[in-house]
Order: sequence, then structure tokens, then C-alpha cells
Amino acid sequence: MNALLFAVVLATTSLFNHYEGVRQALLKGSVADVQRSAKALADAAQAEKQPAIAGRARDVASATTLKAARESFAALSNEMIRYREGRGGDRPVVAYCSMEKKSWLQPQGAIANPYVDAAMRSCGEIKAR
Repeated sequence: MNALLFAVVLATTSLFNHYEGVRQALLKGSVADVQRSAKALADAAQAEKQPAIAGRARDVASATTLKAARESFAALSNEMIRYREGRGGDRPVVAYCSMEKKSWLQPQGAIANPYVDAAMRSCGEIKAR
């Protein structure tokens, strides 16, 4: 693999991995973990010259409640889905919750909805692989 392609793959993986950290923190219901993970994503996105993702991640990082974090995460998810569309290779799937009318990215497998409480975690469907 040439160096440029390798760097692009690493950058893509890095942003998706940081985003997944934010999603996992939402699933745990930890505002402090959401803030920490979102800041790491913002820093990584800034380094990768993805200002729209960095800005949305900063919005999530500044949320002080789980509800506010979930609202900001929806806008971040929309940016990450746009970013995903321009990438090939191993990418997370796009999932959608018809109850919340919001999308997110996640690894393939069972639905784990970051917008709802634990009792409704499986609410959603895969929209794009």
C-alpha cells in the first residue's frame, strides 16, 4: 500500500473510531465520557482538515446533559455520514431510528441506538452498508 493511501485509510479509521467512542459513551449514558470522546474526535477532525466534523464534535463536547448531547450527536452523525459517503473500504453502516427520526453510524451487527434509553436500544434499522 503506498504511503498516501495508507495515510488516508488511517485518517478515515481514526475519525470513525473516535466517532464510535462518542456513540459508545452515549450508550453508557455518561456525559463526562461523551464530552471527553467528542473532544478527541474534534481534535482528530481538525488535524485531518475536516472542520465541519470538528465543529459538530465540539458542540457535542460542550453539551452538559445527555439530552443535549444526543441532540448535538444527530448533527455530528449527519456530518459523519456525509464524510462516510466519500470513503471506500471498511466503513461503518448507516442506521436510522424512525421514532427519533435520526441516523447514526455503527459497526455492522445488532442495532445499538444512541438516541434512546436502554429499554429501546434495538430500535432502528440499517439503511446503508
